[in-house]
Amino acid sequence: VDASAADPLLVPASVPRTPSFAEYSNDAVVRHLRWMVQKDLLGQDMFLIGPPGPFKRWLAFRFCELLHRECEFIPLTRDTTESDLKQRREIKSGSALFTNLAPVNAALHGRVLILDGLEKCERNVLPVLNNLLENREMMLEDGRMMVNPRRYDALLESHTREELDRLRLLRVHENFRVIALGVPTPLYPGNPLDPPLRSRFQSRDVWQGGSTAHKKARLSRHVREAMAAREASDEDT
Repeated sequence: VDASAADPLLVPASVPRTPSFAEYSNDAVVRHLRWMVQKDLLGQDMFLIGPPGPFKRWLAFRFCELLHRECEFIPLTRDTTESDLKQRREIKSGSALFTNLAPVNAALHGRVLILDGLEKCERNVLPVLNNLLENREMMLEDGRMMVNPRRYDALLESHTREELDRLRLLRVHENFRVIALGVPTPLYPGNPLDPPLRSRFQSRDVWQGGSTAHKKARLSRHVREAMAAREASDEDT
């Protein structure tokens, strides 16, 4: 990636060198970041799984800062819809236009797309991204289609760029990556991922760090918190 060409407004800056979590050692942080760099070099998308808290998000932003990568961030909720992941129709100067949203911009410009809270999203929404994750292709609302960079480059051998533009084909950038963040379910409340979508990611457990006794104590605490949250959710329903 050409770091000099990156938009400084989209590159995380001033991310603390070490997170303010006593249970995570510097060695564990380095191992996580090294694994993420390896997956990036292999062109693979990542899924960081761990307990609730900012550590997973910190890792994703720290990764982008170290590699000087532009990123797009989406906090997923139960209210997230398909239109939040592709394009939005807006009125500008009296005309209705489609505006690209974070996943589309990240794919076209080779940015890192950070999806925070994968377990919060409804199960019928995330499959919209399935083809983008697997094949680097997606049909857009305005009729254009994003195409895998290898397939697009192969088409350029027999067509001109103007012809491909007339066909409304867009080239997905080869540096496009996805980092998903989530908590393990059913230990915590949330929607489990569909197996086809789950298989698109290389997963990393980011619970590790600290002594064995500390890990056991932390796991017990998280189990209690998860059970309390589940009981509260059952009472609300």
